[in-house]
Amino acid sequence: MHTSFNRTFARGFSMVELMVAMVIGLIGMIIIFQVFEVSEGIKRTTTGGGDAQQSGAIAMYVLEHEVRNSGMGFNDTPWAGCSMIGYDNTITPSDLPAVGASMLTVPVRILPGADTKTADQLTIMYGSQTHSASASKLAVTMNQSTDPVRVFDPYGYHPGDLILLMTPPPAPPKACSLMEVTSIVDDLLFHDSGSYTFTPPGGGAVTVPSRFNKPGGLGVTYTGGNSAVTMVYNLGSAQASGGTTTPVYSNYQIANNTLTLTSAFSIGTPPAIADNIVHMRAVYGLDDGTNNATVTYNTAYTPGDGVVDRFVDAAVTPNWQYVIAVRIAVVARSALKEKPSTGAGTNCDTTTVEPTWSGSAWSTGAPNSTGTTLNFNTRLDLSVNPEWKCYRYRVFEATIPLRNWVWSSS
Repeated sequence: MHTSFNRTFARGFSMVELMVAMVIGLIGMIIIFQVFEVSEGIKRTTTGGGDAQQSGAIAMYVLEHEVRNSGMGFNDTPWAGCSMIGYDNTITPSDLPAVGASMLTVPVRILPGADTKTADQLTIMYGSQTHSASASKLAVTMNQSTDPVRVFDPYGYHPGDLILLMTPPPAPPKACSLMEVTSIVDDLLFHDSGSYTFTPPGGGAVTVPSRFNKPGGLGVTYTGGNSAVTMVYNLGSAQASGGTTTPVYSNYQIANNTLTLTSAFSIGTPPAIADNIVHMRAVYGLDDGTNNATVTYNTAYTPGDGVVDRFVDAAVTPNWQYVIAVRIAVVARSALKEKPSTGAGTNCDTTTVEPTWSGSAWSTGAPNSTGTTLNFNTRLDLSVNPEWKCYRYRVFEATIPLRNWVWSSS
């Protein structure tokens, strides 16, 4: 007799099998996260480098474009440097320049940073006149600052133009006056404070308010006549309408890691130029025949030959007649911080040495080969941000000729 046993077999995994599967899964997850961390770091580095490249290229393109245009419309170089005064009824207070500031008739003005951590600023000026860049002499003396401006040649002047009256050296120094032409009768340029008729190119006549003419005048008078030296410069239309463009007097500075623009002649808030710009330095290139060992390619240091003889920083007030170029360096930074290579909680080491440019060699303060002690404020010091070593940087540098100053009208 045979006995039959029905066995019920257990189904599923044992505890040991589950533990082994969990270990294998955890190992796989660790490998996946390690690959992801490396990939994310590479992506962060690549993206950050691309952001810095793009921001720096945009910043340098805008600055180079502006510098190359600088000086247009008032490029009588021996007479540069006059302090301008004016009036703008769209701002408060309305008098130009603002209290504590100055506006000079120079193509590019470098305002030095207070220390090595503070970026320089650039002020750029040029006119928008397309008809004529030559100045006209003041034909008749202005006994009152509200008197019309009589010129020997009224060609190229139109209602709406912003004109600049300048008494150049060796005459006694006198402020340059900005005025808005409201009407023209023969060779008389009127600059009244009320509304006037403006006709934009290709458009119909419209009535516009005078913006730059102060009621009662600016209080400065000028001597005219054949032997007088007062010059009248046409900077272009003061009315930004009907396809016209206004003259440019713009200041470029770095604020909150952004290259920003403020303009004296434009209405409204100008847009930011480029973000992630953290430093800027600039120096003047002079063609004055002086060798201070900052230009090594030159062998004959001759004033006025069109070749830069030396560079000087913003602490030096140059002879504007000899300024033919500026050298600019901007520092662009990656948008995101990178993690320390030694792990979280340690010091950043993405960038261990501050960036340099060609001007860095001049900032030591040591005597050069000619015995002259150079003490340029050209260091690109990024330590204002305690975490500056966590980012990547790109330095963009260019030496830009002042073509309107080189091709001066005088």
